[in-house]
Amino acid sequence: MGVTATVESTVATVCQTYEQAHPERNLRVLNSEMETIWHKLDHLLYLPILGLERPRCLYYYQGDGLRILYGFTYKYLPLEQFLGQLSHAEAGQPLAAALADCYSQAWYPGQDALPIYSDWHSKPHWTKERAHSGSITMWGRLMPGTKQLLINGPEGHLIGGWNHPVDSHFSQVMVEWEGKLADMLDRPLAYTILDSEGGGLPIAQEHAQEGQAYLSVLPRGREQPLSAFALQSEWQPVEGDAAHEVVDARWADAKKASEDPRRLIVMRPVGRTEPTRVYAGVGIDALPVAEIPQRHRARWQNQERRIRELIGGANLNANYGYTYSEVPSRTHQRRWQAAQESVEVIEGKLAQNQEAMRNLTCQLEQFEQTMTQRISEQRQELALREAAIETRRLAQRPVRRMTQGLQRVQRELDTLNARLTRRKDSLLGRIDEHQQRVGQLEQERDKRTAERDAIDTDTMRRERDLEKDQIMFTLQVLLLSLHDWVRNHFLAPEWQRLELETATQLLYCKPGWVTWHEEWIEIVLEPYRYAEQQRTMEATCQRFNDANLCWRDGRLLRMRVAHEP
Repeated sequence: MGVTATVESTVATVCQTYEQAHPERNLRVLNSEMETIWHKLDHLLYLPILGLERPRCLYYYQGDGLRILYGFTYKYLPLEQFLGQLSHAEAGQPLAAALADCYSQAWYPGQDALPIYSDWHSKPHWTKERAHSGSITMWGRLMPGTKQLLINGPEGHLIGGWNHPVDSHFSQVMVEWEGKLADMLDRPLAYTILDSEGGGLPIAQEHAQEGQAYLSVLPRGREQPLSAFALQSEWQPVEGDAAHEVVDARWADAKKASEDPRRLIVMRPVGRTEPTRVYAGVGIDALPVAEIPQRHRARWQNQERRIRELIGGANLNANYGYTYSEVPSRTHQRRWQAAQESVEVIEGKLAQNQEAMRNLTCQLEQFEQTMTQRISEQRQELALREAAIETRRLAQRPVRRMTQGLQRVQRELDTLNARLTRRKDSLLGRIDEHQQRVGQLEQERDKRTAERDAIDTDTMRRERDLEKDQIMFTLQVLLLSLHDWVRNHFLAPEWQRLELETATQLLYCKPGWVTWHEEWIEIVLEPYRYAEQQRTMEATCQRFNDANLCWRDGRLLRMRVAHEP
Protein backbone atom coordinates (compact mmCIF):
# COMPACT_ATOMS: atom_id res chain seq x y z
CA MET A 1 0.00 0.00 0.00
CA GLY A 2 2.99 2.34 0.32
CA VAL A 3 2.19 2.91 3.99
CA THR A 4 5.75 2.36 5.26
CA ALA A 5 7.37 5.10 3.17
CA THR A 6 4.44 7.47 3.82
CA VAL A 7 4.66 7.11 7.61
CA GLU A 8 8.46 7.45 7.67
CA SER A 9 8.54 10.57 5.49
CA THR A 10 5.66 12.22 7.39
CA VAL A 11 7.20 11.60 10.82
CA ALA A 12 10.56 12.95 9.59
CA THR A 13 8.89 16.04 8.11
CA VAL A 14 6.83 16.95 11.20
CA CYS A 15 9.89 16.47 13.43
CA GLN A 16 11.98 18.75 11.23
CA THR A 17 9.22 21.38 11.13
CA TYR A 18 8.81 21.27 14.91
CA GLU A 19 12.53 21.60 15.63
CA GLN A 20 12.82 24.53 13.21
CA ALA A 21 9.96 26.27 14.99
CA HIS A 22 11.29 25.36 18.48
CA PRO A 23 15.11 25.20 18.27
CA GLU A 24 15.37 25.19 22.06
CA ARG A 25 13.52 21.86 22.29
CA ASN A 26 14.73 18.42 21.24
CA LEU A 27 12.46 15.54 20.18
CA ARG A 28 14.91 13.00 21.57
CA VAL A 29 12.55 10.03 21.31
CA LEU A 30 11.51 10.81 17.73
CA ASN A 31 15.12 11.29 16.66
CA SER A 32 15.80 7.60 17.16
CA GLU A 33 16.56 5.21 14.33
CA MET A 34 13.60 4.40 12.12
CA GLU A 35 13.64 0.78 13.27
CA THR A 36 13.09 1.95 16.85
CA ILE A 37 10.30 4.29 15.75
CA TRP A 38 8.61 1.44 13.89
CA HIS A 39 8.89 -0.78 16.96
CA LYS A 40 6.98 1.78 19.03
CA LEU A 41 4.49 2.48 16.24
CA ASP A 42 3.86 -1.28 15.99
CA HIS A 43 3.13 -1.40 19.71
CA LEU A 44 0.52 1.35 19.34
CA LEU A 45 -0.83 -0.03 16.06
CA TYR A 46 -1.37 -3.58 17.26
CA LEU A 47 -2.86 -2.81 20.69
CA PRO A 48 -6.39 -3.86 19.55
CA ILE A 49 -5.03 -7.12 18.10
CA LEU A 50 -3.67 -7.98 21.55
CA GLY A 51 -6.91 -7.07 23.29
CA LEU A 52 -5.38 -3.92 24.85
CA GLU A 53 -7.14 -0.55 24.89
CA ARG A 54 -4.46 1.97 25.89
CA PRO A 55 -0.67 2.09 26.29
CA ARG A 56 -1.09 1.86 30.06
CA CYS A 57 -2.42 -1.69 29.58
CA LEU A 58 1.17 -2.70 28.74
CA TYR A 59 1.98 -2.32 32.46
CA TYR A 60 0.58 -5.81 32.92
CA TYR A 61 0.88 -7.35 29.47
CA GLN A 62 2.66 -10.73 29.55
CA GLY A 63 2.05 -11.98 26.02
CA ASP A 64 4.64 -12.75 23.35
CA GLY A 65 2.92 -11.12 20.36
CA LEU A 66 4.95 -7.91 20.33
CA ARG A 67 8.15 -9.57 21.56
CA ILE A 68 8.16 -11.80 18.45
CA LEU A 69 8.64 -8.76 16.20
CA TYR A 70 11.62 -7.12 17.89
CA GLY A 71 12.77 -9.40 20.72
CA PHE A 72 11.22 -7.45 23.61
CA THR A 73 8.06 -5.57 24.56
CA TYR A 74 7.94 -1.88 25.46
CA LYS A 75 6.09 -0.97 28.61
CA TYR A 76 3.88 2.05 29.27
CA LEU A 77 6.35 4.85 30.00
CA PRO A 78 8.49 4.79 26.81
CA LEU A 79 5.35 4.50 24.67
CA GLU A 80 3.72 7.39 26.52
CA GLN A 81 6.84 9.50 25.93
CA PHE A 82 6.81 8.52 22.25
CA LEU A 83 3.12 9.35 21.88
CA GLY A 84 3.63 12.59 23.78
CA GLN A 85 6.39 13.75 21.47
CA LEU A 86 4.29 12.87 18.41
CA SER A 87 1.53 15.05 19.85
CA HIS A 88 3.98 17.89 20.59
CA ALA A 89 5.08 17.71 16.96
CA GLU A 90 1.38 17.77 15.97
CA ALA A 91 1.80 14.73 13.78
CA GLY A 92 -1.86 13.69 13.84
CA GLN A 93 -3.28 15.82 11.03
CA PRO A 94 -0.27 15.53 8.65
CA LEU A 95 -0.12 11.75 9.18
CA ALA A 96 -3.86 11.35 8.56
CA ALA A 97 -3.68 13.49 5.40
CA ALA A 98 -0.64 11.65 4.00
CA LEU A 99 -2.18 8.23 4.69
CA ALA A 100 -5.49 9.35 3.13
CA ASP A 101 -3.64 10.07 -0.11
CA CYS A 102 -1.85 6.73 0.25
CA TYR A 103 -5.12 4.81 0.70
CA SER A 104 -6.85 6.55 -2.19
CA GLN A 105 -4.04 5.69 -4.61
CA ALA A 106 -3.78 2.13 -3.32
CA TRP A 107 -7.48 1.40 -3.76
CA TYR A 108 -8.43 3.89 -6.49
CA PRO A 109 -5.30 4.72 -8.51
CA GLY A 110 -5.38 7.68 -10.85
CA GLN A 111 -6.81 11.18 -10.72
CA ASP A 112 -10.43 10.47 -11.63
CA ALA A 113 -13.19 12.07 -9.55
CA LEU A 114 -13.82 9.95 -6.46
CA PRO A 115 -17.25 9.39 -4.85
CA ILE A 116 -17.05 9.16 -1.05
CA TYR A 117 -19.20 8.32 1.97
CA SER A 118 -19.06 10.57 5.04
CA ASP A 119 -20.49 10.10 8.50
CA TRP A 120 -19.88 10.84 12.16
CA HIS A 121 -18.99 8.41 14.90
CA SER A 122 -19.57 9.88 18.36
CA LYS A 123 -17.62 8.32 21.19
CA PRO A 124 -18.26 9.13 24.85
CA HIS A 125 -15.83 10.64 27.30
CA TRP A 126 -16.64 9.78 30.91
CA THR A 127 -15.90 12.67 33.24
CA LYS A 128 -17.56 14.49 36.12
CA GLU A 129 -15.98 17.81 35.17
CA ARG A 130 -17.75 20.50 33.21
CA ALA A 131 -17.02 19.83 29.54
CA HIS A 132 -18.53 20.41 26.12
CA SER A 133 -21.26 17.86 25.46
CA GLY A 134 -23.16 16.50 22.49
CA SER A 135 -25.56 13.75 21.53
CA ILE A 136 -24.04 10.28 21.96
CA THR A 137 -26.41 8.06 20.03
CA MET A 138 -25.11 4.74 21.37
CA TRP A 139 -25.94 5.87 24.91
CA GLY A 140 -29.02 7.89 24.06
CA ARG A 141 -27.91 10.91 26.06
CA LEU A 142 -26.05 14.21 25.99
CA MET A 143 -22.55 13.87 27.42
CA PRO A 144 -18.91 14.84 26.82
CA GLY A 145 -17.20 13.07 23.96
CA THR A 146 -15.54 13.37 20.59
CA LYS A 147 -16.99 13.35 17.10
CA GLN A 148 -14.98 11.46 14.51
CA LEU A 149 -15.49 12.16 10.83
CA LEU A 150 -14.98 8.94 8.86
CA ILE A 151 -14.66 8.97 5.06
CA ASN A 152 -14.90 5.85 2.92
CA GLY A 153 -14.52 5.31 -0.79
CA PRO A 154 -16.40 2.90 -3.09
CA GLU A 155 -16.63 -0.69 -1.79
CA GLY A 156 -16.14 0.73 1.69
CA HIS A 157 -12.35 1.15 1.66
CA LEU A 158 -11.35 3.71 4.28
CA ILE A 159 -9.92 7.03 3.13
CA GLY A 160 -9.33 8.52 6.57
CA GLY A 161 -10.71 9.79 9.85
CA TRP A 162 -10.47 13.10 11.70
CA ASN A 163 -11.45 14.19 15.21
CA HIS A 164 -13.77 17.11 15.88
CA PRO A 165 -15.32 18.62 19.02
CA VAL A 166 -18.44 16.80 20.12
CA ASP A 167 -20.69 19.80 19.41
CA SER A 168 -19.68 19.96 15.72
CA HIS A 169 -22.38 19.55 13.07
CA PHE A 170 -22.31 18.41 9.46
CA SER A 171 -23.49 21.77 8.18
CA GLN A 172 -20.56 23.43 9.96
CA VAL A 173 -17.72 21.23 8.73
CA MET A 174 -18.73 19.02 5.80
CA VAL A 175 -18.47 21.45 2.90
CA GLU A 176 -15.14 22.79 4.15
CA TRP A 177 -13.81 19.25 4.66
CA GLU A 178 -14.76 18.17 1.17
CA GLY A 179 -12.56 20.95 -0.17
CA LYS A 180 -9.73 19.98 2.19
CA LEU A 181 -10.02 16.32 1.22
CA ALA A 182 -9.85 17.12 -2.49
CA ASP A 183 -6.60 19.02 -1.80
CA MET A 184 -5.22 16.14 0.30
CA LEU A 185 -5.95 13.59 -2.40
CA ASP A 186 -5.02 15.95 -5.24
CA ARG A 187 -8.10 14.82 -7.12
CA PRO A 188 -11.70 16.03 -7.39
CA LEU A 189 -14.59 14.47 -5.47
CA ALA A 190 -17.44 13.21 -7.65
CA TYR A 191 -20.02 13.52 -4.87
CA THR A 192 -20.47 12.79 -1.17
CA ILE A 193 -23.12 10.41 0.15
CA LEU A 194 -24.53 11.49 3.53
CA ASP A 195 -27.20 10.16 5.85
CA SER A 196 -30.29 12.17 6.79
CA GLU A 197 -28.17 14.49 8.98
CA GLY A 198 -27.05 16.09 5.73
CA GLY A 199 -30.56 16.30 4.29
CA GLY A 200 -31.36 19.85 5.37
CA LEU A 201 -31.66 22.88 3.11
CA PRO A 202 -28.72 24.87 4.61
CA ILE A 203 -26.14 22.22 3.72
CA ALA A 204 -27.64 22.01 0.21
CA GLN A 205 -27.29 25.76 -0.24
CA GLU A 206 -23.67 25.63 0.95
CA HIS A 207 -22.87 22.82 -1.51
CA ALA A 208 -24.55 24.72 -4.33
CA GLN A 209 -22.63 27.88 -3.46
CA GLU A 210 -19.29 26.02 -3.44
CA GLY A 211 -20.10 23.99 -6.55
CA GLN A 212 -19.76 20.65 -4.70
CA ALA A 213 -22.00 17.62 -5.17
CA TYR A 214 -23.67 15.44 -2.57
CA LEU A 215 -26.51 12.94 -2.15
CA SER A 216 -28.61 12.56 0.97
CA VAL A 217 -32.15 11.75 2.06
CA LEU A 218 -34.81 13.90 3.67
CA PRO A 219 -35.19 13.06 7.38
CA ARG A 220 -37.85 10.55 8.30
CA GLY A 221 -40.78 11.80 10.36
CA ARG A 222 -41.37 14.64 7.90
CA GLU A 223 -43.09 12.62 5.20
CA GLN A 224 -44.48 14.69 2.37
CA PRO A 225 -47.56 13.67 0.37
CA LEU A 226 -47.21 13.18 -3.36
CA SER A 227 -49.24 16.35 -3.89
CA ALA A 228 -46.33 18.35 -2.41
CA PHE A 229 -44.22 17.55 -5.48
CA ALA A 230 -44.35 18.41 -9.16
CA LEU A 231 -43.15 15.33 -11.05
CA GLN A 232 -40.47 15.98 -13.67
CA SER A 233 -40.38 12.58 -15.40
CA GLU A 234 -42.08 9.18 -15.58
CA TRP A 235 -41.96 6.61 -12.79
CA GLN A 236 -39.11 4.09 -13.22
CA PRO A 237 -38.32 0.84 -11.36
CA VAL A 238 -35.44 1.11 -8.89
CA GLU A 239 -32.30 -0.62 -10.08
CA GLY A 240 -31.91 -3.86 -8.13
CA ASP A 241 -35.27 -3.42 -6.38
CA ALA A 242 -38.33 -4.22 -8.47
CA ALA A 243 -40.64 -3.56 -5.50
CA HIS A 244 -40.05 0.22 -5.61
CA GLU A 245 -40.21 2.93 -8.25
CA VAL A 246 -38.74 6.43 -8.41
CA VAL A 247 -39.29 9.70 -10.22
CA ASP A 248 -37.55 13.08 -10.47
CA ALA A 249 -39.52 15.84 -8.80
CA ARG A 250 -39.53 19.43 -7.62
CA TRP A 251 -41.58 21.13 -4.94
CA ALA A 252 -45.06 21.99 -6.14
CA ASP A 253 -44.89 25.29 -4.24
CA ALA A 254 -43.24 27.69 -6.71
CA LYS A 255 -41.60 29.82 -4.00
CA LYS A 256 -40.26 26.77 -2.18
CA ALA A 257 -38.94 25.32 -5.44
CA SER A 258 -37.17 28.55 -6.38
CA GLU A 259 -35.34 28.65 -3.02
CA ASP A 260 -34.34 24.97 -3.03
CA PRO A 261 -31.34 24.03 -5.24
CA ARG A 262 -31.73 20.29 -4.59
CA ARG A 263 -32.67 17.61 -7.05
CA LEU A 264 -35.46 15.58 -5.41
CA ILE A 265 -36.03 11.88 -6.15
CA VAL A 266 -39.32 10.51 -4.84
CA MET A 267 -39.56 6.77 -4.13
CA ARG A 268 -42.64 4.68 -3.39
CA PRO A 269 -43.60 0.98 -3.35
CA VAL A 270 -45.04 -0.26 -6.63
CA GLY A 271 -48.83 -0.13 -6.51
CA ARG A 272 -49.01 2.61 -3.89
CA THR A 273 -49.55 6.32 -4.29
CA GLU A 274 -47.75 8.09 -1.46
CA PRO A 275 -43.94 8.21 -1.31
CA THR A 276 -42.03 6.47 1.47
CA ARG A 277 -38.66 8.15 0.92
CA VAL A 278 -37.31 11.27 -0.76
CA TYR A 279 -33.66 11.46 -1.82
CA ALA A 280 -32.11 14.89 -2.27
CA GLY A 281 -28.84 16.13 -3.64
CA VAL A 282 -26.93 18.85 -5.45
CA GLY A 283 -24.74 18.39 -8.50
CA ILE A 284 -26.00 14.85 -9.22
CA ASP A 285 -27.90 15.60 -12.42
CA ALA A 286 -25.75 13.10 -14.35
CA LEU A 287 -26.83 10.17 -12.15
CA PRO A 288 -29.74 8.15 -13.60
CA VAL A 289 -32.77 8.42 -11.36
CA ALA A 290 -33.17 4.63 -11.15
CA GLU A 291 -29.65 4.22 -9.70
CA ILE A 292 -29.87 6.82 -6.94
CA PRO A 293 -31.63 4.70 -4.24
CA GLN A 294 -29.13 1.88 -4.68
CA ARG A 295 -26.17 4.25 -4.48
CA HIS A 296 -27.46 5.73 -1.24
CA ARG A 297 -28.36 2.33 0.23
CA ALA A 298 -24.78 1.18 -0.38
CA ARG A 299 -23.81 3.57 2.42
CA TRP A 300 -24.94 1.00 5.00
CA GLN A 301 -22.62 -1.68 3.64
CA ASN A 302 -19.76 0.60 2.67
CA GLN A 303 -19.67 2.86 5.69
CA GLU A 304 -22.02 2.05 8.56
CA ARG A 305 -20.77 -1.53 8.69
CA ARG A 306 -17.15 -0.38 8.44
CA ILE A 307 -17.66 1.98 11.37
CA ARG A 308 -19.10 -0.87 13.42
CA GLU A 309 -16.13 -2.99 12.38
CA LEU A 310 -13.81 -0.28 13.68
CA ILE A 311 -15.73 -0.08 16.94
CA GLY A 312 -15.60 -3.84 17.50
CA GLY A 313 -12.14 -4.57 16.14
CA ALA A 314 -10.02 -1.46 16.72
CA ASN A 315 -11.29 -0.08 20.06
CA LEU A 316 -12.74 2.99 18.34
CA ASN A 317 -14.49 4.11 21.54
CA ALA A 318 -11.26 4.26 23.57
CA ASN A 319 -9.97 7.73 24.49
CA TYR A 320 -6.30 8.69 24.50
CA GLY A 321 -4.84 11.69 26.27
CA TYR A 322 -6.78 13.77 28.76
CA THR A 323 -4.94 17.08 28.69
CA TYR A 324 -7.38 19.94 28.37
CA SER A 325 -7.74 23.69 28.36
CA GLU A 326 -10.40 25.86 29.94
CA VAL A 327 -12.56 27.58 27.30
CA PRO A 328 -15.93 29.32 27.33
CA SER A 329 -18.89 27.07 26.71
CA ARG A 330 -19.66 27.16 22.99
CA THR A 331 -23.07 25.64 23.67
CA HIS A 332 -23.97 28.44 26.08
CA GLN A 333 -22.49 31.01 23.71
CA ARG A 334 -24.71 29.70 20.93
CA ARG A 335 -27.71 29.75 23.27
CA TRP A 336 -26.82 33.30 24.34
CA GLN A 337 -26.45 34.37 20.72
CA ALA A 338 -29.81 32.82 19.84
CA ALA A 339 -31.38 34.56 22.85
CA GLN A 340 -29.70 37.84 21.85
CA GLU A 341 -31.11 37.51 18.32
CA SER A 342 -34.54 36.91 19.86
CA VAL A 343 -34.15 40.05 21.99
CA GLU A 344 -33.03 42.03 18.94
CA VAL A 345 -36.13 40.90 17.06
CA ILE A 346 -38.35 42.21 19.87
CA GLU A 347 -36.33 45.41 20.11
CA GLY A 348 -36.73 45.88 16.37
CA LYS A 349 -40.50 45.47 16.62
CA LEU A 350 -40.55 47.79 19.63
CA ALA A 351 -38.57 50.42 17.74
CA GLN A 352 -40.93 50.10 14.77
CA ASN A 353 -43.98 50.67 16.97
CA GLN A 354 -42.37 53.59 18.80
CA GLU A 355 -41.39 55.11 15.46
CA ALA A 356 -44.95 54.60 14.24
CA MET A 357 -46.25 56.38 17.37
CA ARG A 358 -43.94 59.32 16.77
CA ASN A 359 -44.96 59.52 13.13
CA LEU A 360 -48.66 59.36 13.97
CA THR A 361 -48.27 61.99 16.70
CA CYS A 362 -46.45 64.24 14.25
CA GLN A 363 -49.16 63.65 11.64
CA LEU A 364 -51.82 64.52 14.22
CA GLU A 365 -50.08 67.74 15.24
CA GLN A 366 -49.55 68.81 11.64
CA PHE A 367 -53.13 67.93 10.68
CA GLU A 368 -54.59 69.75 13.69
CA GLN A 369 -52.47 72.78 12.93
CA THR A 370 -53.50 72.81 9.28
CA MET A 371 -57.17 72.18 9.97
CA THR A 372 -57.29 74.71 12.82
CA GLN A 373 -55.92 77.36 10.51
CA ARG A 374 -58.40 76.48 7.76
CA ILE A 375 -61.30 76.44 10.25
CA SER A 376 -60.20 79.82 11.59
CA GLU A 377 -60.10 81.20 8.06
CA GLN A 378 -63.56 79.78 7.35
CA ARG A 379 -64.97 81.33 10.54
CA GLN A 380 -63.49 84.69 9.64
CA GLU A 381 -65.03 84.46 6.18
CA LEU A 382 -68.32 83.37 7.76
CA ALA A 383 -68.29 86.41 10.08
CA LEU A 384 -67.53 88.73 7.18
CA ARG A 385 -70.38 87.32 5.12
CA GLU A 386 -72.80 87.62 8.05
CA ALA A 387 -71.78 91.26 8.52
CA ALA A 388 -72.22 91.94 4.81
CA ILE A 389 -75.67 90.35 4.83
CA GLU A 390 -76.70 92.40 7.85
CA THR A 391 -75.53 95.59 6.12
CA ARG A 392 -77.52 94.79 2.98
CA ARG A 393 -80.62 94.03 5.09
CA LEU A 394 -80.38 97.37 6.79
CA ALA A 395 -80.12 98.92 3.37
CA GLN A 396 -83.18 96.87 2.38
CA ARG A 397 -81.31 95.34 -0.47
CA PRO A 398 -81.75 91.68 -1.65
CA VAL A 399 -79.59 89.11 0.24
CA ARG A 400 -80.70 85.86 -1.40
CA ARG A 401 -77.45 85.14 -3.25
CA MET A 402 -75.32 86.23 -0.29
CA THR A 403 -77.33 83.95 2.00
CA GLN A 404 -76.63 81.03 -0.33
CA GLY A 405 -72.91 81.83 -0.19
CA LEU A 406 -73.12 82.03 3.61
CA GLN A 407 -74.75 78.61 3.76
CA ARG A 408 -72.05 77.20 1.50
CA VAL A 409 -69.29 78.53 3.77
CA GLN A 410 -71.16 77.15 6.80
CA ARG A 411 -71.31 73.70 5.17
CA GLU A 412 -67.58 73.83 4.40
CA LEU A 413 -66.92 74.77 8.02
CA ASP A 414 -69.02 71.88 9.27
CA THR A 415 -67.19 69.54 6.86
CA LEU A 416 -63.82 70.72 8.16
CA ASN A 417 -64.90 70.24 11.77
CA ALA A 418 -66.22 66.74 11.02
CA ARG A 419 -63.06 65.84 9.09
CA LEU A 420 -60.90 67.09 11.95
CA THR A 421 -62.89 65.01 14.45
CA ARG A 422 -62.76 61.84 12.33
CA ARG A 423 -59.07 62.15 11.53
CA LYS A 424 -58.19 62.98 15.09
CA ASP A 425 -60.15 60.01 16.43
CA SER A 426 -58.53 57.72 13.85
CA LEU A 427 -54.98 58.85 14.62
CA LEU A 428 -55.56 58.73 18.39
CA GLY A 429 -56.97 55.21 18.01
CA ARG A 430 -53.94 54.07 16.02
CA ILE A 431 -51.62 55.72 18.55
CA ASP A 432 -53.45 53.93 21.34
CA GLU A 433 -53.08 50.57 19.52
CA HIS A 434 -49.35 51.13 19.09
CA GLN A 435 -49.13 52.22 22.73
CA GLN A 436 -50.70 48.96 23.85
CA ARG A 437 -48.43 47.01 21.50
CA VAL A 438 -45.40 48.86 22.89
CA GLY A 439 -46.41 47.84 26.41
CA GLN A 440 -46.71 44.18 25.37
CA LEU A 441 -43.40 44.28 23.52
CA GLU A 442 -41.64 45.89 26.48
CA GLN A 443 -42.86 43.07 28.72
CA GLU A 444 -41.74 40.46 26.17
CA ARG A 445 -38.38 42.24 25.79
CA ASP A 446 -37.85 42.25 29.54
CA LYS A 447 -38.75 38.54 29.69
CA ARG A 448 -36.39 37.58 26.86
CA THR A 449 -33.64 39.79 28.25
CA ALA A 450 -33.94 38.06 31.60
CA GLU A 451 -33.78 34.65 29.90
CA ARG A 452 -30.68 35.76 27.96
CA ASP A 453 -28.97 37.13 31.04
CA ALA A 454 -29.71 33.90 32.92
CA ILE A 455 -27.55 31.91 30.47
CA ASP A 456 -24.22 31.13 32.08
CA THR A 457 -21.48 32.28 29.70
CA ASP A 458 -18.86 32.87 32.41
CA THR A 459 -18.31 29.34 33.72
CA MET A 460 -15.50 27.72 31.73
CA ARG A 461 -15.67 24.25 30.20
CA ARG A 462 -12.95 21.68 29.66
CA GLU A 463 -11.87 21.29 26.03
CA ARG A 464 -9.84 18.15 25.45
CA ASP A 465 -6.66 18.33 23.41
CA LEU A 466 -7.46 15.87 20.62
CA GLU A 467 -3.92 15.54 19.22
CA LYS A 468 -3.11 12.21 20.90
CA ASP A 469 -6.60 11.01 20.06
CA GLN A 470 -6.01 11.94 16.41
CA ILE A 471 -2.71 10.04 16.28
CA MET A 472 -4.29 6.91 17.76
CA PHE A 473 -7.38 7.34 15.56
CA THR A 474 -5.10 7.47 12.52
CA LEU A 475 -3.43 4.24 13.66
CA GLN A 476 -6.82 2.59 14.20
CA VAL A 477 -7.86 3.52 10.67
CA LEU A 478 -4.49 2.22 9.44
CA LEU A 479 -5.05 -1.09 11.25
CA LEU A 480 -8.42 -1.61 9.58
CA SER A 481 -6.99 -0.55 6.21
CA LEU A 482 -4.18 -3.10 6.56
CA HIS A 483 -6.71 -5.81 7.42
CA ASP A 484 -8.79 -4.71 4.43
CA TRP A 485 -5.74 -5.08 2.18
CA VAL A 486 -4.88 -8.49 3.66
CA ARG A 487 -8.33 -9.96 3.18
CA ASN A 488 -8.61 -8.63 -0.37
CA HIS A 489 -5.16 -9.81 -1.49
CA PHE A 490 -4.06 -12.75 0.66
CA LEU A 491 -6.96 -14.47 2.40
CA ALA A 492 -8.71 -17.41 0.77
CA PRO A 493 -12.05 -16.51 -0.85
CA GLU A 494 -13.98 -18.09 2.05
CA TRP A 495 -12.40 -15.62 4.49
CA GLN A 496 -12.42 -12.45 2.41
CA ARG A 497 -15.45 -11.08 4.25
CA LEU A 498 -13.99 -11.58 7.74
CA GLU A 499 -14.31 -8.48 9.91
CA LEU A 500 -11.34 -7.35 11.95
CA GLU A 501 -12.64 -8.68 15.26
CA THR A 502 -13.29 -12.15 13.82
CA ALA A 503 -10.02 -12.19 11.91
CA THR A 504 -8.17 -11.26 15.10
CA GLN A 505 -9.55 -14.31 16.88
CA LEU A 506 -9.17 -16.63 13.90
CA LEU A 507 -5.90 -15.43 12.34
CA TYR A 508 -3.95 -12.63 13.95
CA CYS A 509 -3.90 -14.09 17.47
CA LYS A 510 -3.50 -17.68 16.34
CA PRO A 511 -0.77 -19.39 18.43
CA GLY A 512 2.31 -20.58 16.60
CA TRP A 513 6.07 -20.27 16.24
CA VAL A 514 8.38 -17.86 14.45
CA THR A 515 11.88 -18.80 13.37
CA TRP A 516 14.26 -16.08 12.18
CA HIS A 517 16.72 -17.39 9.58
CA GLU A 518 19.41 -15.33 7.92
CA GLU A 519 17.53 -14.82 4.66
CA TRP A 520 13.97 -15.74 5.51
CA ILE A 521 11.47 -15.85 8.35
CA GLU A 522 9.23 -18.86 8.94
CA ILE A 523 5.83 -18.59 10.64
CA VAL A 524 4.21 -21.88 11.65
CA LEU A 525 0.64 -21.75 13.01
CA GLU A 526 -0.88 -24.36 15.26
CA PRO A 527 -3.39 -26.62 13.49
CA TYR A 528 -7.06 -25.60 13.49
CA ARG A 529 -9.65 -27.63 15.31
CA TYR A 530 -11.98 -27.85 12.32
CA ALA A 531 -10.93 -29.35 9.00
CA GLU A 532 -12.69 -26.62 7.01
CA GLN A 533 -10.73 -23.89 8.80
CA GLN A 534 -7.52 -25.88 8.36
CA ARG A 535 -8.05 -26.12 4.59
CA THR A 536 -8.96 -22.45 4.30
CA MET A 537 -5.87 -21.39 6.23
CA GLU A 538 -3.64 -23.62 4.11
CA ALA A 539 -5.05 -21.93 0.99
CA THR A 540 -4.42 -18.56 2.63
CA CYS A 541 -0.80 -19.48 3.40
CA GLN A 542 -0.33 -20.52 -0.20
CA ARG A 543 -1.66 -17.16 -1.47
CA PHE A 544 0.54 -15.36 1.06
CA ASN A 545 3.69 -17.25 0.06
CA ASP A 546 2.98 -16.74 -3.63
CA ALA A 547 3.09 -12.99 -3.05
CA ASN A 548 6.77 -13.24 -1.93
CA LEU A 549 6.41 -10.63 0.82
CA CYS A 550 9.43 -9.48 2.80
CA TRP A 551 9.87 -8.14 6.30
CA ARG A 552 11.22 -4.61 6.74
CA ASP A 553 14.81 -5.86 6.91
CA GLY A 554 14.44 -7.61 3.52
CA ARG A 555 14.05 -11.18 4.76
CA LEU A 556 11.49 -13.27 2.89
CA LEU A 557 8.36 -14.30 4.81
CA ARG A 558 7.05 -17.85 4.69
CA MET A 559 3.93 -19.10 6.45
CA ARG A 560 2.38 -22.53 6.90
CA VAL A 561 -0.05 -24.41 9.14
CA ALA A 562 1.13 -27.35 11.19
CA HIS A 563 -0.74 -30.61 10.61
CA GLU A 564 -0.06 -32.20 13.99
CA PRO A 565 -0.72 -30.69 17.43
